[in-house]
Amino acid sequence: MSRALLLRFTATLLLVASSAGCSVLSAGTLRVAVTDEPLNLSAAYLDESSALVGGLIQVGLYRPDAAFRPQPVLADGAPEISPGGTSWSVKLKTGLTFHDGSLLNSDDVAFTYELAKSGQCPLATDICDLVRTRLESVEADGGQRVTFRLIGSWAPWGTRGLTIPILSKAALERSLDRFRDSVKEADRSLITLARENLVAELDATSCGAVRATACEYAPLIPQLERTLSQAGLSLPDPRIFPALNGGAQGGGSRNEEAYAKDLFGRLTRLESYLLAPVESQLEVAYPLLDAQLIPIGAGPYKFTERTPGERLSLESFSRFALGAPAMKRVVVTRYATQASAISAFQSSQVDWIPNLSAASVAGLQVRSDAKMLKAPSSRGYTFLAFNMRPGRPFADAIVRTALSTCVNLPAIISEAAGDSGIPISSTVAPNSWAVQLPAPPEAVRNTAGARASLLADGWSEESDGVFARLGSRLEATILVRDGQSARTSAAQLIADQAAECGFSLTVSAEAYTSEILPRLRYPNDFDAYIGSWQWSLDPDDTDIFSSAACPTEESPAGKNFVCWQSGSADSLLRQGLGSASESARAPLYAEFQTLRRSERPYLLLWADAGYTLLSSGISWPTEESDVSSPLYAWSIEAWSN
Repeated sequence: MSRALLLRFTATLLLVASSAGCSVLSAGTLRVAVTDEPLNLSAAYLDESSALVGGLIQVGLYRPDAAFRPQPVLADGAPEISPGGTSWSVKLKTGLTFHDGSLLNSDDVAFTYELAKSGQCPLATDICDLVRTRLESVEADGGQRVTFRLIGSWAPWGTRGLTIPILSKAALERSLDRFRDSVKEADRSLITLARENLVAELDATSCGAVRATACEYAPLIPQLERTLSQAGLSLPDPRIFPALNGGAQGGGSRNEEAYAKDLFGRLTRLESYLLAPVESQLEVAYPLLDAQLIPIGAGPYKFTERTPGERLSLESFSRFALGAPAMKRVVVTRYATQASAISAFQSSQVDWIPNLSAASVAGLQVRSDAKMLKAPSSRGYTFLAFNMRPGRPFADAIVRTALSTCVNLPAIISEAAGDSGIPISSTVAPNSWAVQLPAPPEAVRNTAGARASLLADGWSEESDGVFARLGSRLEATILVRDGQSARTSAAQLIADQAAECGFSLTVSAEAYTSEILPRLRYPNDFDAYIGSWQWSLDPDDTDIFSSAACPTEESPAGKNFVCWQSGSADSLLRQGLGSASESARAPLYAEFQTLRRSERPYLLLWADAGYTLLSSGISWPTEESDVSSPLYAWSIEAWSN
């Protein structure tokens, strides 16, 4: 399971002095490695690479710093918030421009948020969901001020709502005009017929049926290319879809299946565009616009050049709202794998590789003039969740607490996750302004105390060592997503240790989509589940823990699938959302975490570690305090070498 986290930072390209062999750190240039092609760069990001590059080109009114506090970028100071918290007024800095020299004003801000709020929002899913559910209206004065009216008071709007990228209305409308002109001769009926014929060809192979092989789109490439070209639609450069064996930088042969699926997606999108009313054409055509490959933003770096499948170049934007960036260029080079990117870094061809996995850096001896950063990953944290519905084994708080104090959490984390598991005791992201310091322990092992509490609660030990009460035994199943070796190992360690306290736990690794997800929905047919959430930029956990988020027959997919029903928790969450003051909110979240550890809907296990390789020559003013945060690159325009 995942929560949206608006993380958008950074980087792109440079010309390497030598594609093989050694090159020295180039002053004024930041060389970055990624493993996916940066696409959809006008805030329609689908992967980490695109969000990284998009975060250099685009920028919001504010951005979160390393402690997740919103810092003004395009905004001229803090927002003015109404007493009820439902109106947020932001004044823009004067003289703001986009990369093409056009003025940036409140009309562009309103345009961006209205696009995000539209019924066919084409931006990144997390942006669309956030704005649709929180924003009632946005009003621009045509100059320097914009006012947001929220559906209800919601303190996270400052960090989550006011940080989305601001898009150029004029640039996107020009891009749409170019698209309209290119497909003006397209015949809607022929496009529909072509799409239906291709679907029939796919259906004829029975692909997608139970136990059938996956659909194969590659054989359809000739028909797809011909149909799209005849309609006037530009085809994507095949180099964007390199095969994994295409070389260190993804050159060589293309991934035929990925290319074919992209073509088919373009065909269906074109058909939708031809059927759409004029007022919806921008939203529908958005993924096909040239602005996705050659974006116009207001961020610290502007797009200059792309070699599909290989590299992308940016140069500093001298009129950036916070001043010209220290680095003059950023070069993002695409590598086929993390291993090939690391090899390039070790030979000094790359200065920065973000978002590395633990497996990719295991045993790595970093080159002498570089360092490896380790911080909690934005991917989030792992937990053991207890189903608290009546009749379930963990409906009793004493039983949940007994299990939590029967296990040795540090040992379990060390053995299951190794160095990539960071112990945690809060659902508030590490480094957040709201995290409690010093951090209290999530649980302290006390086997004797756990057994004693169960005995005092009426449980008794049977001949096989399992506790029972009134005909019910302490037996339960821990669900784990298949293929997650660390979680499976943790589940088994928990089961083994809990046996000392009279529990009989079975670990069941299941397919997530077909087996686990349906059981997390109403009526919640599970005992315990090891899962994960992404960190949120704001400490609010209403979507996960409020009583209203418990799944029901009418709303079966609520995120509070453990169905924790706590008036005290609900009250703390409501209070936390009612004030934008960090000093007022932080104690509320500390109290909430204390309550969570007491009532124990979750036993937190670990945060996933994220790894970064960075040349030692790169530095910035707040480096020392930033490097332990998932948002260490928040002020990348200040990086220098």
